[in-house]
Formats: sequence, structure tokens, C-alpha cells
Amino acid sequence: MMRRALAATLLSLAAWSCANAPVPNRGGDFTLINQDGQRMSLHDLKGKSVLLFFGYTHCPDACPTMLSKLTRVYRLLGDQKKLVQTVFVSVDPDRDSPSSLKEYLSNFSIPVIGMTGPKARIDQAISAYGGSYEITPSKSAAGPAVAHTTWLYLIDKEGQLRAQFEPGEDAEKIAGFVRQVTD
Repeated sequence: MMRRALAATLLSLAAWSCANAPVPNRGGDFTLINQDGQRMSLHDLKGKSVLLFFGYTHCPDACPTMLSKLTRVYRLLGDQKKLVQTVFVSVDPDRDSPSSLKEYLSNFSIPVIGMTGPKARIDQAISAYGGSYEITPSKSAAGPAVAHTTWLYLIDKEGQLRAQFEPGEDAEKIAGFVRQVTD
């Protein structure tokens, strides 16, 4: 019983310390085009915590799964959800126009900004966060296959990367980190 309590305390402290210290040598500002066709940078969101995800609108599994999970995260946050903004950066700029991003993201009941732009700028943004993607041409009616990093990044209101979540992370843990960063 005592060991279980100690383990729980140590896990809580580890989670707290991870959420309260910036992730070194990762992240940073970038400027792309939002779903309304306007230039926008992450810096424009200073003052809010940001949940950042790289994906694409034709993604059959990881992207809709993560966006659905974020719907649960927002529910768990209660009133704190007003202090959080989700940003979805497309890694398929040839198919994901601002208007197609806007239409796709309207299917999810969370505040999410879609961003796209020239491939070179997307490459810079995703590599700054330690991610990657690869577009493989296909003659399939579904279009090219896009393999991409499926991590979720938590950026604090000062623009510092605070956490990086694997796709299998549960909504409760993500919400817990977001609460710590937004407090």
C-alpha cells in the first residue's frame, strides 16, 4: 500500500516537472496561411496554450482519431478550455487548401485553426518540432499516401514547448498537463 502511494506521488511529481519546464531545443514560431486565407504565426496565439498537431485532411485514421481525442480533452478542461487553442498544420499542401482545411476541421467540436502553406515552410515547421512526413505518389483514387509524425505538442502561453504526447496517450493525461501549463 505504501509503495503504491509512493509510486503515485513520484509519477505525479514527474508529470508536474515535465509540464513546468520547457522542452529544450524543440519548437518555435512559424508563419503559414490559416483556414481563412490569412498569414498567421504561432506568435499570434501568445497568451493561450496551444495544442499543435501535424496532419492532413485525407488522413484515414491518426488525424481524425487525435482530433476526436482533443474533443474529450476540451470537455475535461471545463472552463480552462477558453485558455487553449488547437492548431492543425497540414502536411499535404497540394490537397489541403485553406477552404478544405476549414471544411474538414468544422467536423470537430473544438476551437481549431487549420494552417497550410508552401512545402518549404511546412518542412521548417515540422522539423523544428522533431517531426517529419513523406508523401508517396499513388495511382489510387485515394491519392498519394502521406506518412507523418502523429505526436501532439503542448505549447505554453509564452510560446515554449512544454510536452510532446504519443498518439496513444489518453485524454485524461493530456488534459492534466494542459491544466498545469495553463494555471
